[in-house]
Amino acid sequence: MPPFLASLLSASALIAAAPTIPCDSLAAKAFGKEVTLHSAALVPATDKLPAHCDVRGVIWPEARFALKLPTDWNERFQMVGNGGTAGVISLAAVDLALRQGFAAVSTDTGHDAAKEPLATFAHLTPENPNAHRKFIDFAYLSVHETTVLAKQIIQTYYGTRPRYSYWVGCSTGGRQGMQEAQRYPEDFDGLVIGAPGLYLTGNVMRRIWVGQSQLGDAALPPEKLPLLHQLVYQKCDPVDGLTDGIIDDPRRCDFQPKRDLPLCTADTNACFTAPQIAGLSKIYGGVRNTKGKLLFPGEPLGSESVWVGNLIAPDKAVLPRSESQMKFYVLSPPPGPSWTYPQFNFDKDPPRTAKAAQDLNPRNPDLAPLKKRGGKIIQYSGWADQQVNPFPGIEYYETVSKRLGPGPTRDFYRLFMVPGMLHCAGGPGCSNVNWLAPLMEWVAAPSQILGTHLEKGQATRTRPLCPYPEVARYNGSGSTDEAANFTCGAPVR
Repeated sequence: MPPFLASLLSASALIAAAPTIPCDSLAAKAFGKEVTLHSAALVPATDKLPAHCDVRGVIWPEARFALKLPTDWNERFQMVGNGGTAGVISLAAVDLALRQGFAAVSTDTGHDAAKEPLATFAHLTPENPNAHRKFIDFAYLSVHETTVLAKQIIQTYYGTRPRYSYWVGCSTGGRQGMQEAQRYPEDFDGLVIGAPGLYLTGNVMRRIWVGQSQLGDAALPPEKLPLLHQLVYQKCDPVDGLTDGIIDDPRRCDFQPKRDLPLCTADTNACFTAPQIAGLSKIYGGVRNTKGKLLFPGEPLGSESVWVGNLIAPDKAVLPRSESQMKFYVLSPPPGPSWTYPQFNFDKDPPRTAKAAQDLNPRNPDLAPLKKRGGKIIQYSGWADQQVNPFPGIEYYETVSKRLGPGPTRDFYRLFMVPGMLHCAGGPGCSNVNWLAPLMEWVAAPSQILGTHLEKGQATRTRPLCPYPEVARYNGSGSTDEAANFTCGAPVR
């Protein structure tokens, strides 16, 4: 039996006492003046979900939540994260946790994406007087308040608090999880933190930078991305000593567009014009001011095949979400609806992001309170993440390690970089991973985690995923598609 399955089955076996009150009576309970419970309904078991109590409500001013309490409970609580600018309850992730026996909850973080799309929820107008509070809710507060409330409801329903509490989230959910670890270390015993936007304001600025790099003749037609992707892999795949369709660590590849891309004499899909090469050099080289100072790292090599719609907009404009974020909450003071991304000045405007960064960017390296209470973190990112640049996450881990010491840090906090993985999942790497199981099993810190690459639902490759800075090194014999033929160790220099 796979270890992760055994872990989840053992967790499910820890059945608590039967609920102490009827589900529907929860709706009449008082949980504070800022909490309104809209409904509490017992849902019979189906072929998709076990029997459970479905609780819905809102925390002032507009943070809606859904909490599902299984009739057969594993005595564990799980909160799941959001994506993008949130505004929706992550019901699919709640249901996944519910099927595993967890009492599970999600919040929309205080706004409705259907009514206030992108970052418009933070736009202060007479019709939206709570805009600043909704911004703070999105930044960090609604997750904490929902966690506290969910535990109160759990205790009321089951007559006992959860034995263990877990956070699981990727992307925005990763950022939310790290906010919890830093601001509210008492909320969770273990946190799965995937592709975290630890430098959200910088990541938005980087998208504006990419958008400006694609103006005019520098715009790269989507038809040229397959060639770019092919040439990057030709250069970078063999660097780790194994040509296997995966770039182990893009930092080790010396790819330079001006040197390594064919220059057009006539613009075709088989070459790149000088302005296009200059634009790509800006994308890979990182965000810089006119003095050349690096403000945010450049794109990791290996994600080029999925840039359109993730990094480069199909219409050669900046992605709408990033422009909206700059308009309404990243820049201070917010420039508002009329502002457009070509107006961003990389000399004058970066300091204007500092105020929002205090609320949005979980970069405080003092994780000692979480460590002291026995909390654990598994953080992961794909080396080919096309949406959230992975380098700030590595920088943060290294900063924590310097502050607390490498050994003490690895005792409670481990970072796993997944070669070839895109944003949260996908790509040529072994990105199918059960991250929660090793967190639940953590008596000794995980020395490796199994990753699987799936095609049409079938496993075609497995690899050990190693705690940073270790990498999976081929033992020299056997199939390179089998994890057993690799060992975690220091990268070959």
